[in-house]
Amino acid sequence: MNSPHIFFDLALLALSALVVGYLIYRLIKRGISQKYQRPAKKATSNPWSALSQGEDPTIDRTK
Repeated sequence: MNSPHIFFDLALLALSALVVGYLIYRLIKRGISQKYQRPAKKATSNPWSALSQGEDPTIDRTK
């Protein structure tokens, strides 16, 4: 191989390494996107939450 061809290959390799490094830097700096974050827990009137007190929510105790 001749010298200009080797120089072109090294320049292309360096340029691609810089582009990949820049993209990785941008991803790390930006952090996780809002759409992937877990929403905050909200209090719901879910009957199955009664299991935490040891009660069976399928039994009707209003009678």
